[in-house]
Amino acid sequence: MASHMIDYEIYRDAWGTAEMREIWSERAMLQRWLDIEVALAEVQAELKVIPPEAAREIKAKAKVEDVDWETIKKEYARTGHSIVPLLREVQRLCRNNLGEYIHLGATTQDITDTGMMLGLRQAHRVLVRDLEAIEASLMKLAQEHKNTPMAGRTHGQQALPITFGIKAAIWLREVSRHLERLAQCEKRIFVGNLSGGVGSYASFGGLGLETERRVMEKIGLGQSDSPWHVARDRFAEYCLILAMVATTLGKIGNEVYELQKMEIGELQEPFQPGQVGSSTMPHKRNPEIAEALHGLSKIVRHLAGLALETMFAEHERDGAAWKPEWVAVPEICIYTHAILDKGKYILAHLGVNRERMGKNLNLLGGLILSENVMLALGEKLGKQSAHTLVYHIAGRVYDEGLTFKEALMQDREVRQKFSEEEIDRMLDPARYVGESEAIVARAVARTQEEYSKRPWRS
Repeated sequence: MASHMIDYEIYRDAWGTAEMREIWSERAMLQRWLDIEVALAEVQAELKVIPPEAAREIKAKAKVEDVDWETIKKEYARTGHSIVPLLREVQRLCRNNLGEYIHLGATTQDITDTGMMLGLRQAHRVLVRDLEAIEASLMKLAQEHKNTPMAGRTHGQQALPITFGIKAAIWLREVSRHLERLAQCEKRIFVGNLSGGVGSYASFGGLGLETERRVMEKIGLGQSDSPWHVARDRFAEYCLILAMVATTLGKIGNEVYELQKMEIGELQEPFQPGQVGSSTMPHKRNPEIAEALHGLSKIVRHLAGLALETMFAEHERDGAAWKPEWVAVPEICIYTHAILDKGKYILAHLGVNRERMGKNLNLLGGLILSENVMLALGEKLGKQSAHTLVYHIAGRVYDEGLTFKEALMQDREVRQKFSEEEIDRMLDPARYVGESEAIVARAVARTQEEYSKRPWRS
């Protein structure tokens, strides 16, 4: 019976995806272990360490669908060993005592570490696929809204006009940098380990390095530059990158959450007919997906700390260090993929309310253009003097309920310098969005250039 949100029959798809759960399922994990045992047997047959018929028989019988799960469960309870019950079951299935040759020279952690790495490589392909889909949606949003003015906010308050395209371009480049990190780490991280009990290859009779090289080549991993039973930095690095990915999507989700508030109303996450926001308030349309992005990202950041803890290992083997990875790595991948899956959906169908963005630009009665007015005055009075003057005029807007234009028009010094028509131009938000088009164009061009150079596209 399931006892975790990831595996609950009803709720699990809110916390993960079927695709990522399958990668980290128990059967998939054990099959990866068996695939490594098969590759080891085949290489040892090639090197004339074991009979060729032994490798063929091990390959034929090392299938999770053929082993007796109840026997393995009982043996695990009796022995307390992670892999010996599985090996004994495959040995039992092999004819003519050929199963004796399975796992020759290897140690348990060789198999489980390399199996974890195979699972992570498979998860990696799924994660980069969906992160690139998010990248594409952000690129489209940036281009579509490169000239859509909205209020830029600092310290939670309206500051200056920007465009929604700039906001999307900033998100886009952050996502693209994560894809660059994921690309750069591939060769460094996706390597296996087959070095024996203390990492000396002593059990392979002088053929350890060659055996490891050939096995890794068969299963599609690189060969490490040194044994890594107690060097857990690779898993930690990958988990930390995923924590950054999750945090970026959590931040985007929180921004959608904030800008969807009724008082702002500039963005809207997709709403499906029949979706219920509240059991007691029928009118509610809650930003459930945006909220989930934010909430799930907290869990990933928390688990990233556990991944860091696994780097602290003693001597040449330390189960207290590596076993927590069995929780941290799969869960980080599962939660992160849930985040990407939800993020992909929300950004592909994001509602952008241009009209509300325009209305919100005028909430301060024109004060959002104070910098523009100050800079124009600064050319005539000097910047600091202009700042002081506009500061006092802005104070009248707050204290007397005037519009910024009214306060400017009532100021004798301003009227001496500018006509009403010039003031109107200075108070047009669409004229003060900086180099928004160039910002978006540069972000999109750089992303498109990087896209074709990623290693999984070669």
